[in-house]
Amino acid sequence: MSKLPWFRTYTRMVDDDKLKLLAFEDRWHFVALLCLKGEGLLDKGDAPALLMRKVAVKLGLDVRSLEEVARRLAEVGLIEQATLQPSKWATLQMRSDTDNTAAERKRRQRQRKKDEASEGEEGGHDDVTDESRVTGTDVTRTDTDIDTDKEDLVKELASVGCADRDTSPSAPSNAGRTTGKTATGTRLPKDWKLLKSWGDWAIAEHPALTEEEVRRQAAMFADHWHAKAGKDGRKADWCATWRNWIRRAVEMPGTRRPSMAPASAAGGKHAGAMAAILGDLE
Repeated sequence: MSKLPWFRTYTRMVDDDKLKLLAFEDRWHFVALLCLKGEGLLDKGDAPALLMRKVAVKLGLDVRSLEEVARRLAEVGLIEQATLQPSKWATLQMRSDTDNTAAERKRRQRQRKKDEASEGEEGGHDDVTDESRVTGTDVTRTDTDIDTDKEDLVKELASVGCADRDTSPSAPSNAGRTTGKTATGTRLPKDWKLLKSWGDWAIAEHPALTEEEVRRQAAMFADHWHAKAGKDGRKADWCATWRNWIRRAVEMPGTRRPSMAPASAAGGKHAGAMAAILGDLE
């Protein structure tokens, strides 16, 4: 049985049709059940009657009222009525959150890479096998891991910058590379996604940036350059363009910083304003 000091919730909950069908007090009851799930109370294997009594005490309800709450939440598909288990819990929570060995495994992985480099194997920045903490979804790296190895990570990223940008013909298009390069540069690929090294560089170079901020900047970066028409939308070095984008966003006064607006608004509706604020990045 895994016990979490916290659990993941999502900003899209405010627009969730299932929650909108509930009264305000039942929305809180659902959140409280999520807390009890994270605490491990729903997974102790208690008999159904005993489980209902324990949960009722936690929620400040009598058992009959809790049964009615469970019925209403189950009707909209948020829980299983008999067990009170939240639906899709395993899908929405990250396995790494309960993995206490992730930080140590990451430390050993980095040490192996340093040892291999010192033994004369090919130099350069090795590809990291897990997804980026900025762009990935199956992340084994934890906050503790990042904080513990922050100094080493900053040194490593400062030395490589965008060195792992892939421009080989065989690389997948969604790796963030540019294609069709000419003397006048290339356009940002339609399926462009933020590369690991680009996102990690932004965090290492500007520690005040949060992961959410970098993801938002990447969304605005893509929207802005996809909407840019003509030769102004072509760049010879998109990695350098990204670095300049981040530098100007960080240097910009907070009242004018585009990340304060939603990423979706920065692309289409406010693309012109973005261009006026940031200028023609090279």
